[in-house]
Amino acid sequence: MSVPEPSGSAPTSFPGPLEARREPDWPDAVAECRTLLSELIAIETSNPPGRELDAARYLEARLAREGIQGRTFEAAPGRGNFVARLKGSGRKRPLLLLGHLDVVGVQRRQWHGDPFQMEERAGFLYGRGVIDDKGMVAAEAMTLILLRRLGVPLDRDVLLLAECDEEAGGQLGVAWMLEHHRDAIEAEYAINEGGRTQVTNGRVAWIGLQNSEKRGVNYTLTATGVAGHASMPRPDNCIVRLARAIEHVIDPPFPVAMTPVTRAFFRAIAGAEPPAMRAAMERLQDPIAADEGSEALAGDPMFGAMLRHTVSPTIVTGGERANVIPASAEAKLNCRLLPGTDPEAFRSALEARVRDPAVRVSFDPPKRPESPTMPFEGPVVEAVRGVAARLMPGAPVVPLLSTGATDSAQLRNAGIAAYGLLPFPLTSDDAGRMHGDDERMPVASLATGLRFLYGVTAALAGA
Repeated sequence: MSVPEPSGSAPTSFPGPLEARREPDWPDAVAECRTLLSELIAIETSNPPGRELDAARYLEARLAREGIQGRTFEAAPGRGNFVARLKGSGRKRPLLLLGHLDVVGVQRRQWHGDPFQMEERAGFLYGRGVIDDKGMVAAEAMTLILLRRLGVPLDRDVLLLAECDEEAGGQLGVAWMLEHHRDAIEAEYAINEGGRTQVTNGRVAWIGLQNSEKRGVNYTLTATGVAGHASMPRPDNCIVRLARAIEHVIDPPFPVAMTPVTRAFFRAIAGAEPPAMRAAMERLQDPIAADEGSEALAGDPMFGAMLRHTVSPTIVTGGERANVIPASAEAKLNCRLLPGTDPEAFRSALEARVRDPAVRVSFDPPKRPESPTMPFEGPVVEAVRGVAARLMPGAPVVPLLSTGATDSAQLRNAGIAAYGLLPFPLTSDDAGRMHGDDERMPVASLATGLRFLYGVTAALAGA
């Protein structure tokens, strides 16, 4: 798969007074961003345990060489949040660029290379965090560097928060910063992860700007029975009970429940889809035909997950010896709830599906708050539309309900208007490798993503 380069040979330009300014030397800037990303990936920050402090200090030193003020805040031993500030005139409130330094763990034997040494193979950059989320952090840091070097006049301070602990709920990251150092990250708008720049058939089909998101809640099924010798099977074997309970909570899927954001999303992208997909997306707009329409979309994991609550069993435990029937077994369910869903009400819904008094359903209190939906209008939306029209003409910018949770939830609850942008063009296959094996990004996408993010930042903050 080849990712299209930004159309046209001329550098990205910006409306108004920015048009006359010198543009970055993009090949050099992209090469520098690639080095920065490689060095970030080489600092292993798998969470748990995190150890993001070294990565935060690396960024602090790197930006200090450019004359950009920064400070590392240690939320707990070894857990660091780095904040940089590029000063503007103050005529407008700051813009916050947010990314996280921690990554999910890896199963090294499943990778075709060292996950913590970025390498290029067949036109792709491989490494843990190359997309989620060190690629974003590298592009954000490089954006500050370029704005500083070019002396771009700014009406807003541009802030960078490279945080820790996002993969575990952000309690030591953005939540800790909001509680202990809010003044350091106070902003009017924030750009975070959570969006999508979708590549289909070799071209960018649409840009999803995340303005709404699901809420992740972990539920536990605990099955009990009578322990005994495995040579004498029991009808109340807790593992059998648990297996049946798991099947009941995932099949059939929860019904389709459209939100204003998902209605707008599918309406906006339907026209560019093949006839069968377009017809299915149009049926989603009809409450009576929505479930039928969802069946045709089930082949795309993201589309399917946007339509309903989802339940994914992730950890199953029970038993210690092969010849002993255990007294209890449990399964962890990672559930992604549509906006406005009460976790306790969903627990009751799971319990009703289980239909077994010997299986208890419980849940861990969510670490993130319910995320308000952001309006799909205003300066951030217009900046993304304007830059996308130049870099990826013909690709609509559409509102997006992300199926994963982000730290935009905390920012939105604190009164900061946060939007999710994934500036790197990706196919569904590449996007699906986040949290998986051989995480990768097309080499050309890094270049496009840097230009995209820089353009949006300059349009929002430039004088």
